Order: sequence, then structure tokens, then C-alpha cells
Amino acid sequence: MKQFKANLAIIGAEIIKTAKIWFSYKILLFYWAIFPLIWVIPYIFQGKALVGGMVSGPFAQLTGTGNYLAFVLIGAMVSTYIFSGLWGVGNSLREETYWGTLEYIIVSPTGLLVVLIGKTLAEFLYATVMVVFQALLATIFFGINITLGKLFPLMMIVVLLVIGFYGFAIAFAGFTLLIKEVHGWVHTLEWIFFLFSPIRYPVEVNFITKIVSAFIPLTYALVAIRAIILLNKNVTNLYQILLILGIMDIILLVGGYLLFTKLEFRTKKAGTMAEY
Repeated sequence: MKQFKANLAIIGAEIIKTAKIWFSYKILLFYWAIFPLIWVIPYIFQGKALVGGMVSGPFAQLTGTGNYLAFVLIGAMVSTYIFSGLWGVGNSLREETYWGTLEYIIVSPTGLLVVLIGKTLAEFLYATVMVVFQALLATIFFGINITLGKLFPLMMIVVLLVIGFYGFAIAFAGFTLLIKEVHGWVHTLEWIFFLFSPIRYPVEVNFITKIVSAFIPLTYALVAIRAIILLNKNVTNLYQILLILGIMDIILLVGGYLLFTKLEFRTKKAGTMAEY
């Protein structure tokens, strides 16, 4: 129990530290609040140029809705959690190296995994604040209908998404300890998500993207969230998607923990933990 309380204190301290860093660079808060919505604008123009408006019959046949703008905006908002996890959690230990603090963490009684849990919770809170701000903008300026009755099932789906994905991000953090480089890999993963998950378009347009997307948790989360917001479906009708997300959570959490501990041990054994 004493160790548990100590770990909770460390996690809380990590959240506070991360928040102080965010507020030291306020422009980044503004950037992440509006950037996911700004990159939607070219797709609006593209849709008008190709089909003469924002409604397309073939698009409606694939997705159940002709509202392309709402489809892409929802993808932008939900993917904020994914990219926040990649950069904030996956890159977190590498940033400690840049700041010169990783060595202090290693020699302290605190385990790296406990620190990562603190960083993960901090990133979740940060991403949630950004998504709330984006949702307000989308509701006010783009007419996306997000009612209070939909908030609980939407948050439940988001939590199911981030639990598993942050397990993956923790494993990725261990990977960065080993390879000493993160930006190239993060950008690669970003484009994999853009290509093989329905952030910007329905993956059903191509056989390969449809098959690959079935192995990505983000696909199921986006399908469920869009079904609730755009098609007014009840969360109870989406139990199969929730079950799949739950199974993926278990696999990714267990796999992420095992992989991180293995990579941490390997890096320490090689004596290259804090090297560049």
C-alpha cells in the first residue's frame, strides 16, 4: 500500500510537470486546438471542386451519410488522441534525454513505467482539452450535432480507444530508448494511420485498406463514434465494436507492457540508455 501511494504521488507529480511545460509554450496549445480543424479546409474545397458540393451519393452509400465535412471533422478530432499519444507518450523518454533528466530518473527508486503512466494520463487530459475545444468549434461553425445525451457513450468509446493505443505508445517509448530516434518513426506511423484507418475517407473504397484497417483500433472507434453522431445509433447497437475494442485493449496493454520491459532491460544491459 505504501508503494502504491508513492507511485500515485509520482504519477501526480509527472502530470503537474507536464502541464507546466505545456503552459510554458502557450502557442502549442493554440496550435493543437485549431490545427486538426484547419487541415480539414482543403478537403472542403476539394469536395466542392470534384462533386460540386459537400454531398456525394457514392460517399453516402459507403458511410451511410452524405455529410463529408462532418465525417472528416470527426476523424480529425478523434485522431488527436492518437497523435498526442505518439508524440507525447512515445517520444516522452527521448525528451527526458534532451532535457538531461533521464539519468536522474534511471538512478532514482522510481521505475520508468510509473513515469510513463504519469505521462500517459497527462497526455490523455491534454488531448481531451484539445478535443473539447475542437468539438465546440465544430458545433458552432460547422453544424456538427453533438448533444449531451451522446457524450457518455462517446467518451466510453474514446476511453476504450486510448487504453489500448496508449499501451502501444508505451511499447513505442521503449523502442525509442533502443534506437535513439523517434521523429522518422512517428511520421511513418502517422501516414500509416492516415492511409489505413478512416480518418479522412472510408476505407471501403479499396480492398487493401479495408483489410488492413481491421487490425487498427482507431477504425472501430471512428465507425462507432460516427454512427452515434451522424446516424443517431444507440451504443447498445454497437456492442460488437465495443467487444472488439475491449479485446484489442487487453492485447495491446499486455503486449505493450511486456515489450517495454524487455526493451528497457535490453537497453540498460547494453549501457546505452542515455546515449544519443
